[in-house]
Amino acid sequence: MIQQEFDGRKIIVFGASSGIGRACAIQLGEQGANVILVGRNMERLEETAGHIPEGRRTILPCDVSDFDAARAVVEDAVELDGAKLDGCVFSAGVSTLGPITAIREPLLLEIFRTNLFSLYGILKVFSSRRISRDGASFVSISSMAAFMPTKGQSIYAGTKGAINSITIGVAKELAKRRIRVNTICPAMADTPMGAAYLERMEEGRYPLGKLMPEDIADAVLFLLSNASKKITGQAIQITAGDIGGNDNFVF
Repeated sequence: MIQQEFDGRKIIVFGASSGIGRACAIQLGEQGANVILVGRNMERLEETAGHIPEGRRTILPCDVSDFDAARAVVEDAVELDGAKLDGCVFSAGVSTLGPITAIREPLLLEIFRTNLFSLYGILKVFSSRRISRDGASFVSISSMAAFMPTKGQSIYAGTKGAINSITIGVAKELAKRRIRVNTICPAMADTPMGAAYLERMEEGRYPLGKLMPEDIADAVLFLLSNASKKITGQAIQITAGDIGGNDNFVF
């Protein structure tokens, strides 16, 4: 059912060069969507494109930390063929670990530019009737760190918490056009960003198994599809069973 409805839909994916963004782009391409691949590493974007049928992929290199460039690439995606966007996936982001005593303004600006500032710009452009169709869907990737950050995650978690709040506010603004705005909050996944963290986690942390980029992409495609036509303003948690609490009981 979902596969048929993606045929011919035009969707832009930020962060398509690796991890969750790559998984989203590939699944969309496999299910018939026309995918605009955005990222700053041309070689890795080409690797992603290699998994998508010809005629359904377009590469638009862009450094998402550049506010103006991120906005412009959304307009460029429409100018390619004049067709408006049916969806957008914002999966670009960087992470850092460090105590509050180590935080300096340049680091704050670096993380916030990539994880948050450009999201505002992209949403602004995407909200235009000239850019997106009525009934379109916007999905960003947040994190469980927004709810339960570990020590040293204050900057990263701050950007993700902000994404969750932005999602609610913009969803209310765009509901009049039936445009849905949602975010996914995954636990640590097996991505280039998350691999180092996973190595330090105790065995059995995820009862349902290690979280893979494809697992998160499944949820993203659901939110892009008509199956979620009444879902908006939500921060959906994907935890693979790591839902907190003390399980050290004997039954």
